[in-house]
Amino acid sequence: MSVILITGTPGTGKTTVSKLLSQKLSIPLVAVNDLVEEKHLYHGYDPEKGYKEVDMEDLCHELETIIINFQKDGLIIEGHLAHFLENSDLIDCVVVLRARPDILIKRLSKRNWPESKVNENVEAEALDICTFEAVENHVNKVNEVDTTDLEVEDVVDLIIKIVNGEKHIPPGDVNFLEYMYKS
Repeated sequence: MSVILITGTPGTGKTTVSKLLSQKLSIPLVAVNDLVEEKHLYHGYDPEKGYKEVDMEDLCHELETIIINFQKDGLIIEGHLAHFLENSDLIDCVVVLRARPDILIKRLSKRNWPESKVNENVEAEALDICTFEAVENHVNKVNEVDTTDLEVEDVVDLIIKIVNGEKHIPPGDVNFLEYMYKS
C-alpha cells in the first residue's frame, strides 16, 4: 500500500477528496489540521491572520511516527502543511490539488474568513506556493491536479490512477497567475 500526501491551498478540495479516497482505498486518513489540534502542535494563534502558528518540527515528527506505524497498510495524509514532511523516503506519492483563484475566492468567502486571509490564500494559489514547496521536498513524487472543473469522484479516480502508476501529472501545467491581474 502507499503513503499518499494530499496538499494544496485551502479551498482546493483536499478534505472532501481525501475522505472519499480513504473510503475507496480502505486506508486510514490523517487530517493534519485535526492532528495539530489534538496534539497541540502549535505555539500560539495569530489573530491578525486568523490561524494557528504550527510547530513544524513537532508536526513532522508526529507525522513520521504515524507513517512508520501505518505505512504497511497504506495511509493518506491530508492538509495544506502535509508537503512540509521532509522525509521523502516515507512517501510514495504527493498530490497537490489546485483550483482557479476566482473559484477559491467564492469557496473561502463562505468560510467567513477575514478578507486578508482569503486574499493571502488566493495569492498563494496564483503563485503556485504549495506546488513549489511540495516539489522542493518531494521532487519526482509530485502530481498536480486542477480540481476547478472536476467532480470530487473524478478527482479521486484520477488520484487512484496516479497511486497505481497508471498516470503521472507532473507539476508545471497549471498556471493561475493571470487571475492575479484581472480587474
